[in-house]
Amino acid sequence: MRNPLIYFTILVLVALAGCSSESSDEPVDELGITGYIMDKGDEGILVVSTEAKDYSGTGGIEEYYDAVWTGGAPDDVEVGDYVEIQFEGGVLDSYPAQAAVGELEVIPGSTPEGATLSDTEVLNKALTTNIFGNEILTVQTIEFDAEQDEWTIVLKNTDSYEEHTIRVEDE
Repeated sequence: MRNPLIYFTILVLVALAGCSSESSDEPVDELGITGYIMDKGDEGILVVSTEAKDYSGTGGIEEYYDAVWTGGAPDDVEVGDYVEIQFEGGVLDSYPAQAAVGELEVIPGSTPEGATLSDTEVLNKALTTNIFGNEILTVQTIEFDAEQDEWTIVLKNTDSYEEHTIRVEDE
């Protein structure tokens, strides 16, 4: 009978090689999300990405938007803010996911020429003056029409893909 230590050593080396994280072709991002704050409550904020991911190649859905309820956000963030968040600790795998804010950066909104409001202020008005129930929405477009002095926001339900078009006067 051969030495069992050799077999054990080979088994450990094979197991360690299988655990290597260098086999992925995709870059590894830090755990986080970039998107708009679509809701805010006592427990935290709901951030939804505007960029769809396509998982149809692996049997998943073709249009998937990351969405996360995050606790521990600063009190001064508002619905409509565009944010980049790095999570602290683990992420609960649900939809929307749940995580704690480690770092949060508010990316300033822009105000087009001729407009009074910024895109994030307009999104805040659209989301706080319309009732969408429990829909999880993502922003498709936010556009300003200088001739009409009006904003058009297109939101998409991340489940049914139904679109909502909202018009907001620039004040």
